[in-house]
Amino acid sequence: MSTVASPAPPTRRRMLSGARWAGAGVLDQAVIALANAGNTLLAGVLLPRSRSSDLLLAAAVAYFAIGLNRAFVGDVLLALASRYDGARRERLVRDGLCSALVIGVGASLVLAILRLAVPPVGSINLRDLAWVAPFLPLILLHDTGRYIYLSARRPTRALAVDLIWVGSQATVVAGSILAFGPSAPGLLVAWGLGASAGFTAFCLRERIVVWRGSPRRWLAETRQLAGWFTATALVGQAQTLAVGFLTGGLSRTALSGLRIAQTVLLQPVQNFQLAVQGLLVPRLSRLAARVPEDPRAARDLRRQVRKIALAFTGLAGLLVAVLWPVASLVLTRIDKFADIAPLALPIALQAGIYLVQVPFTAALRGMHRAKVLFAQYAVFTTVSLTGLVIGARCGELTGAVWGLLVGSATGLVVMIGLYRSATASLR
Repeated sequence: MSTVASPAPPTRRRMLSGARWAGAGVLDQAVIALANAGNTLLAGVLLPRSRSSDLLLAAAVAYFAIGLNRAFVGDVLLALASRYDGARRERLVRDGLCSALVIGVGASLVLAILRLAVPPVGSINLRDLAWVAPFLPLILLHDTGRYIYLSARRPTRALAVDLIWVGSQATVVAGSILAFGPSAPGLLVAWGLGASAGFTAFCLRERIVVWRGSPRRWLAETRQLAGWFTATALVGQAQTLAVGFLTGGLSRTALSGLRIAQTVLLQPVQNFQLAVQGLLVPRLSRLAARVPEDPRAARDLRRQVRKIALAFTGLAGLLVAVLWPVASLVLTRIDKFADIAPLALPIALQAGIYLVQVPFTAALRGMHRAKVLFAQYAVFTTVSLTGLVIGARCGELTGAVWGLLVGSATGLVVMIGLYRSATASLR
């Protein structure tokens, strides 16, 4: 006699569904991080340190443009479009994509001008911008497509298009290395072609025409959020670029070592942070939108943030306990990277701080406290760059990284204080 398995209880089904949803979101960010960081890692391994430094600097300039587009379009979609369904959401999506296209074309022209206008000075050489600029519009459009899916709470679709990006990029990288050997142009062109393939898949699936939106309408409807988010991103991205320019007194080898250490040890945590925010912000935004009609929503929001903060504090402690000794051991055993082994502890602590900060940042974004976030980033960046310069003068590379850690710790304290102030005003 055959038996039929009984369906899973509703609570269990919800838990399984939630786990798949969260897993897809984290995996999606891991995939897109691999696409963006893959060139950096390959450059560090395959190219001489003096040559990889130029590629990493060009990539940092491109990330600056990506960060601005995320602030002006992507973060707004997460915090605002996630609150709506139907016609208003569709209009926001169309206008956001068209705005990303305009930003991409403008940024591409700026990169081309920088390539022609800025001569090599010391450890600063922007020659590899020539290989990034042509693909920048498509890179920004693909990234915006990801945020459209995340704002709709569909991380599995974001994962699908990102897998197409990574698969295409890996294929081009392998072909380029086999045909011509490892080179900076080959790695950067593969990055751009991967983004082009991913965005093409997005357009075919959604049947969307990019230029049918209105950047002017986007600016009019989202100017407060987009303006402050962009100002915040300018401060944050300027800090990232300033690390390269303010440490110009360091050798090219030391500068490359700093970027490689941050890419290998810190960037994965930052990408995980972005993944969790992509999942949390739409949910917390919907809760915050309910507060005027339902006072219980404010209590629910605070309770969720408190639980997540406790979990991430424990995760941060575990991360530091594992990352510091493992990274130190591995780096000291590789002659090429032995000189950056002392950076493992301060970078591990910085990564832990970023994890603790995740729920508070997501809550402020969900509550649309964009001006408050700008204030926090301004303090964080000011202290970080001050610590960077002082540390570099006192202890060269290691001192510079400890100076950045002081800025991160200060930023966390300020973030928690601003979050408590913002939630105290909720009714």
